[in-house]
Amino acid sequence: MGRNNTIKYGDPEDDVEVHLSEIIDEEAQLLGGEDYEQFELDEGPRPAPRQQPSPQSQSRSRGFWTRQRTPRWLAFLHGPDPLKVHTINPLFPSVQELPVRWLEKSLPRRWQRIVLLVVFLVAWAASLAIPLTLSKGTATNASGTAIRHVDCVDTLWKRNNECGLDGVDCRPFSNTSFAFRCPADCASVRVLNPHHVGNQDVNFRPLVIGGGGGGPYRGDSFLCGAAIHAGAIDDATGGCGVATLVGEYYQYFSSAQHNIDSIPFDSYFPLSFTITTDPGLKCTAPDPRWTVSLPLSLLFTTLLTLFTTSPPLLFFTTFLGIFTHVALVSDPPNLSTPSTTYLLPSLISHYAARLLPALFTAAILYLTCVRHALPSSTNPNLSLEKTLLWLAPFWLGALSNRTLEPLIPIARLTPSDLTAQPGALLALGVVITTILLIAAVQARTFYLSGHLPAYLLLYLTLGVSLGLLAALPHLHLRIHHYVLALLLLPGTAAQTRVSLICQGLLLGLFVNGVARWGFDSVLQTGEMLRGDGGLGGLVPEVVAPLIERLVASTTGGGEGGMRIWFKWKALAEGLLNGKGSGRMAVEGISVLVNDVERYRGWFAERPLEEQVFTWTRRVGGVVADEYFRFGFVAEGGRALDYTEAGTWFVNGSWSQGTGYW
Repeated sequence: MGRNNTIKYGDPEDDVEVHLSEIIDEEAQLLGGEDYEQFELDEGPRPAPRQQPSPQSQSRSRGFWTRQRTPRWLAFLHGPDPLKVHTINPLFPSVQELPVRWLEKSLPRRWQRIVLLVVFLVAWAASLAIPLTLSKGTATNASGTAIRHVDCVDTLWKRNNECGLDGVDCRPFSNTSFAFRCPADCASVRVLNPHHVGNQDVNFRPLVIGGGGGGPYRGDSFLCGAAIHAGAIDDATGGCGVATLVGEYYQYFSSAQHNIDSIPFDSYFPLSFTITTDPGLKCTAPDPRWTVSLPLSLLFTTLLTLFTTSPPLLFFTTFLGIFTHVALVSDPPNLSTPSTTYLLPSLISHYAARLLPALFTAAILYLTCVRHALPSSTNPNLSLEKTLLWLAPFWLGALSNRTLEPLIPIARLTPSDLTAQPGALLALGVVITTILLIAAVQARTFYLSGHLPAYLLLYLTLGVSLGLLAALPHLHLRIHHYVLALLLLPGTAAQTRVSLICQGLLLGLFVNGVARWGFDSVLQTGEMLRGDGGLGGLVPEVVAPLIERLVASTTGGGEGGMRIWFKWKALAEGLLNGKGSGRMAVEGISVLVNDVERYRGWFAERPLEEQVFTWTRRVGGVVADEYFRFGFVAEGGRALDYTEAGTWFVNGSWSQGTGYW
């Protein structure tokens, strides 16, 4: 020991030094009180002990430069002095820490807990893979042929003119049967864009046409909705049925069955089908995706939350598990059509394409938001509160189309949709009010912690950026599920109960949006944004039709035949080259009769004013009112908007719809 009062001991290579004065100080503090002075050595003057800054001085020094550079009338934004550090004081801490303490006592070694975690994750993966394989690969009919897996919105007849002239692309119309399988919860699926049914434009309801009085369903009905309406499958579990094509049918009656009100149609349609059950179907119903996979996923994520104290392990494992469940099990993308079986490799390919960018985004979210809200490993007595306040909202958001959307009747936020959806405006007002109240609570939280100026600057930057994007010419700003979640998640970066609830819900909405639809662009052209919706009135101007009664010599026997003649007003030059409309060039015209394309004429072959469409009622044919719609077609024969239906009544009179000249 030298003048510096230092002792060296242990392995020389370790070069471990212990100051004698520090040893004496520690021993003296253990004795406490007056005995401390007996252990002081007279080794000269001792340096004054370093004083730890108080929370008050820390807050003042941390905010000194910002306060000095802030105008006096804005200085209050920096929060109180001292600042508040937000932490959650657990309720019943001795109860909440039981799972973690039990695990540490049962498996005291670190390697033991790592092995348990690996086994746990393998079991979780198996619980997802096995029901998914059963759901997608084992359903067969009596002859061993694989049953078609269809989605809730699959139909046998495509919308507008997508079946081609006279429906040639949707044949056969009759003498065909096939078995199909539907997922659960299809009764609540609604058609969003107006769908033509005679003189009606229906939307925001299940698209099930006919089926009343034991009759068939029109070919453009939702196949699964019709099966539920017919009682062939249960909406809660899904199941299998048999569709039989019966060709043209007249007079589709409506009825209310199994919580679905079908739509009437009082004329004829070339494709109809009936729904029956077949005991010979080897169909695993109820759907194991919901009866097996969802309860197991809920169980695994709950156990992980209760027994895990590491925030990154909890977040990334839970995120990956819930993302996988949504993308592969509960809400897979619609990759199939009624004419093909569901291909599991395609589903996995889509999942893999979306997973990598989702995990990258999740890492950024963890560093900027999640780690500030989740309790750290030093506070393991919040297991129950993490489960109830963070995990449960996470699942609610991830399954929002099953949990939240039925309660909030808002399909889309376009002005026309909001006015057309019953209760949508009221629901939107409630949602906006709730968001504003939560924003006020979170603003106060950041004010007390001194972070309010940073978050105000962040959201000001985001607002200006969105405004600049919205101002770009020929593009439209679209806020998707995942975009809304990303915009609001920074406001949850605080360890409070409100932050945990909001963060879990927003993370779930992000997972739901990306797993189902991918990272769709926030900037879309008018054509992309339209999808299968309308273009807002770009329709032909129809000249009042000429109606002619045919005599026996013309029809070849009997009187009573009639013919109707249609012509159109000439087009402006701008519509032909796309400059005048501001949308796209129109290349032809399409005519629907009873929602089936019966005429398609191209302007390159004959000018519009020279084209004539005639429709004849032959004697002995079906006598019914008939509905006519006229629309332009663009490149490739894709239909734009159609006029409202004009009606040619049985007695030969004509009633025009809006858009006719």
